[in-house]
Amino acid sequence: MSGSKGATYDDILAHLGGLGRYQKQIVFLAAVACATQSLHLLITIFAMGAQDFRCAVPGLDNDTFYIQNEAHQLLLNSSIPFDATKGTYSQCYRYKFNQSSPEVGFTGTLNMTSPNLEMCTKWVYSTDVFSTSIISEFDLVCDREIYTSHANMMTMAGLMIGSVVGGALSDRFGRKKAFLFLYWVNLVASFAAVFVPSLVVFLVLRLVIASSCIGFFASACVMSMEMVSSQKRTLAGMIIMFGWSGGMFVLVFGAFLFRDWQTLQIVSVCPLAVIAVSYIWLFPESPRWLLSKGRFSDADAILKTMARVNKREIPDKMLMTDLCPPESSVTDSNDESDGSSTEFKGQSVLRLFMSPVLLFRLLVLAFGWLVNTLVYYGLTLNVGSIIEGDIHLNFFIMSVSELVSYILLVLFLTGPTGRKPVFCTCVLLGGLACLATAVPIVLETNIAWINTVLSNMGKFFITCSFALVWIYTPELIPTTVRQSGLGICSMTGRIGGIISPYIGSLGSTIGGPFGKTLPQLVFGFSAILCGILALFLPETARRKLPETVEEAEGMSWRSSRRKATDAEKPRPC
Repeated sequence: MSGSKGATYDDILAHLGGLGRYQKQIVFLAAVACATQSLHLLITIFAMGAQDFRCAVPGLDNDTFYIQNEAHQLLLNSSIPFDATKGTYSQCYRYKFNQSSPEVGFTGTLNMTSPNLEMCTKWVYSTDVFSTSIISEFDLVCDREIYTSHANMMTMAGLMIGSVVGGALSDRFGRKKAFLFLYWVNLVASFAAVFVPSLVVFLVLRLVIASSCIGFFASACVMSMEMVSSQKRTLAGMIIMFGWSGGMFVLVFGAFLFRDWQTLQIVSVCPLAVIAVSYIWLFPESPRWLLSKGRFSDADAILKTMARVNKREIPDKMLMTDLCPPESSVTDSNDESDGSSTEFKGQSVLRLFMSPVLLFRLLVLAFGWLVNTLVYYGLTLNVGSIIEGDIHLNFFIMSVSELVSYILLVLFLTGPTGRKPVFCTCVLLGGLACLATAVPIVLETNIAWINTVLSNMGKFFITCSFALVWIYTPELIPTTVRQSGLGICSMTGRIGGIISPYIGSLGSTIGGPFGKTLPQLVFGFSAILCGILALFLPETARRKLPETVEEAEGMSWRSSRRKATDAEKPRPC
């Protein structure tokens, strides 16, 4: 900071009220944007919802999943193998016909002396849950089922790319411009997804949608955090996360009403269009970013508006053109919102790896990010495959549990409980709940509600630990390398998100009772290992943030001797 006699930006925020009416409006707008983010990131849960299916009868153009009459029944029996143990017709194989037979259909002749099977080339689908889906649109079944995992992987890869690109755009062109640009990109890509001509185009659009989603969310979140005082950032960040839960409720309500994936996609675009236009006037630029660029008069204008809305007055001496820049740079703010956009500086990063103590903590934290991202998105994106029962009801219950977890986490963070016991307890209980889901499957009790309850318990605790890791991580890393350390952890977490769809699809790939339990076993054991390793991390609550590597190394995991200050609080977005 310069030695200017003017007031600092943080002084003005404190004078105007840390979270006044104006800031609350901005936080609310950011929460609404966050709601549309979850809406479009998670829409594939229903757009790619599983439909029951079977092989289509060769040559029968009007074949349907449901038996039409006795003749249809006889034709099915002569064309498609019937699995008596499951009570269903084959989903992937049909009888192979004599090459000399006429066109297969009502006149086809089975080679009964050698009833060989061949892979189906056409399928019919049940419309009980979904009338149409991406699955039925592009026949992503049998040997093409892996493409559903590819689609979710593209979403996770998009989050990784968008974290970097969005942060760079936000720092270079401003929070508002980056937000609006990425939001319009998301709007166009989401609308184009309604009319995808091929699976490849759909996968590319999922990458673009996810990249723009995390990008505009980061810009909105950073803008909000830069307008509230440091003491209110944790609370404001958690309020924004309530928007994510709100988007989940909107999604499940829309998916329940509109069972056709294209209709659901069109309806989901409507709020995007409203926000993309209205936020041009509703969203201001961040005064902190304007100050960092030397645009003092523009920053003064926004601060005066903030003072007027908050019914406060700013003394003239606080609006001098030599107003001091905030102590934390714009890059600091953005990196604490999404560490993936960190600018890595070689010497700073090496300080983490040269210290055995900090290297161990960094590895534990990075593993914690990977596990939390893996389990969170593994349970969320695969709610229709690894959690038994109605997908709409399960997703609604999952949304409720996520909302409750945020509320309880706010109470814990504002109370006397430290970070470490809450984090370890949540991740351990989440892992145990995932492991417990294997019991009814192995015992073949077929009690779906037990699986649903245990899976949502796992999701509840992992949601808490996932939100907390955003706060806990920066508090363990010294200021000199904080952005770099948080960036490493965040990027590692994205790897967990990329592999989560494939872990979730292990059940259908392997099959049988073991296949059903394997995803939950992977989630459970990973979370338990994470919780055990986290026991060796220091407590950070009521402690001064470490400024140097030496101070960070002096933080013991056995005691909590350093007192807290009103220093900068890491933000959870």
